[in-house]
Amino acid sequence: MVRATPPLPLHEIEVPVPNGLSPFAIGTFDEIGSFTRARFPHRHDFYEILFLTGGGGVHVVDFEPYEIEPNSVYVLAPGQVHFWKDSELITGRVLVFAEEFLLVHPGGLLPAPGGSPLLRLDDAQAAQVEEVLDDIDREYRSRDPGYATMLQAHLHILLVRIQRLRQAHPRVPASSSIVWRFTRLVTKHVLAERSVTAYAERVGVTAGHLTDLVRAALGTTPGAVIRAALALEAKRLLAQTELSVAQIAHALGFEDPSYFGRFFKREAGASPGDFRRDIREKYQLAHDL
Repeated sequence: MVRATPPLPLHEIEVPVPNGLSPFAIGTFDEIGSFTRARFPHRHDFYEILFLTGGGGVHVVDFEPYEIEPNSVYVLAPGQVHFWKDSELITGRVLVFAEEFLLVHPGGLLPAPGGSPLLRLDDAQAAQVEEVLDDIDREYRSRDPGYATMLQAHLHILLVRIQRLRQAHPRVPASSSIVWRFTRLVTKHVLAERSVTAYAERVGVTAGHLTDLVRAALGTTPGAVIRAALALEAKRLLAQTELSVAQIAHALGFEDPSYFGRFFKREAGASPGDFRRDIREKYQLAHDL
């Protein structure tokens, strides 16, 4: 039975749509809007690429803290929860787009859900990224004939460039198109479907082959990816809602709250109650509810 989880704050794109295509925008943090520096946890219905050139504080993505530093690139997927803590003078560029705006299927070009959203660059690498962002920005503002197609082409180049830079960092694994599709499906449908076989059928391979691909790309198993996605949804609800543990267990499809408690402690290393208390205390989230 599918459960409907209570909605968390969702930011939708409120920008011009090029030539009637899917939403796309680029600009400074000030130009894109207040949500770009939001200090409260929220999630997006679009992809967001952040290129930071200055500022201080902490950027928290799915409850993992990242120190704000220049020459940092974040690639955030739809549904990820993030916010800024103790941040000041954040500068750089923000690029937002819907998946449908891409020229090709994003598998292989975007990091698999669950991977690190952060890529730190040296000055030469940052210059490579900034060069493409400059091209995108000029095309976006000029609105010359055919600019939507040009934006799609430049976005494709940017994603390839970021992917190459990610592959240059051994700690950032690359993912195949099939693995990306699998992990993306899990993030979208984990509340309704938790069968490895079912996901394998959706991406057109056997369960055994999917297991081999996920192990090679991510160093884990499809089942572990599914469990991690479910635990992440639980963390989001524990941190950002006043639902009881039993209500959250029910919302996530667990008939037995005690089983949910054991599952969560195994995945998160703490009981649901302890996690809620500790995460709210760490990030002062209770004041935002």
